[in-house]
Amino acid sequence: MAAPDPTRVEIGELRWPVIIAERVQVPDPFSPSILEDLHEPFRTRAKVIPIGAQTFLGMAQTDRPITHWIWLRWLDWIGEQHVVIRSITRRDGTVRTDVFRVRRIGEVDGRQRFIRIEAELERRT
Repeated sequence: MAAPDPTRVEIGELRWPVIIAERVQVPDPFSPSILEDLHEPFRTRAKVIPIGAQTFLGMAQTDRPITHWIWLRWLDWIGEQHVVIRSITRRDGTVRTDVFRVRRIGEVDGRQRFIRIEAELERRT
């Protein structure tokens, strides 16, 4: 049996509701830190999968590592200033929120139907 194509994605696989938002950072006037705000949130569905251990080790030596691949329907306005936010409700009713930093974007199969985002899990709360 042949191995499945890792770039293939079907509409039914877009099972995770996610929010895509533009990250805006400005200096805090009252401290040496940075204030962060998320603008123009956009709700959509995505396929979110962690990369394999070998791929992670190969990427760990780069200055822009990735931890997850995220597939979405075609959106041509997403850039590296955006974040992808996924919320998951646990069995006990609490919510886990994952924030992914967009590292690279590419279209799948050159057909402008899907895009694949290479992302880094930035924080989990």
